[in-house]
Amino acid sequence: MGLTRLPGIVVFTVVETVTLGAWLALVSGVPVDSPLAVVGVIVLFVGLTVEGILTDVTFNGLSLDLPFLGILGFSLAETVIWVVWLGVADRVGGLAGILGAGVLLAVLFVPQHSIEDNVLGRRDALSNLLLGGTVGFSIVEAVGATVWLALVRRGGRVLDALGVDLPALGGSTLVEPAALVGLLALLVVLLVEHLIASGFNRRMQRLA
Repeated sequence: MGLTRLPGIVVFTVVETVTLGAWLALVSGVPVDSPLAVVGVIVLFVGLTVEGILTDVTFNGLSLDLPFLGILGFSLAETVIWVVWLGVADRVGGLAGILGAGVLLAVLFVPQHSIEDNVLGRRDALSNLLLGGTVGFSIVEAVGATVWLALVRRGGRVLDALGVDLPALGGSTLVEPAALVGLLALLVVLLVEHLIASGFNRRMQRLA
């Protein structure tokens, strides 16, 4: 990975982490057809679109051929994937639901990341839906999401078991101590995932 990419990678990683955290805070505990849930999905889509634009600028520089429609497409697809992931976790319930949703997320992210890499590489978005190199960082991101959701949903029990008694900073899942730990863990894992993806993207560019 070129060091020139590192600041951009950090920026769009923070954008993605904040977006996911805000989305989960908005939709947790509300009906799926409620106005707040709709707002949450909109926040998720907009945030992922901003991340996609920043990712393209980081990898390809500022240019007039920004594939905006492609970015909108894979941002929409990723929005659907995250919504399905949370829906499965909630539907199954408990730790089994969180783990099962994590496995599903890893599987769905392989074609998602393949499409994203196609767009970033200025190839047809659907030219290759199963790039083998995306499997590793798809699993990494799914593991990070699983740890994050487990800490948000069940982290209080973990802190109690460890004898840690931290006061909540408010009612939102964004500021509960366990959720904050989960969000920080997600940030670190996403940064690792993006660094791996950056290396893969560079290899694909050399082969083009």
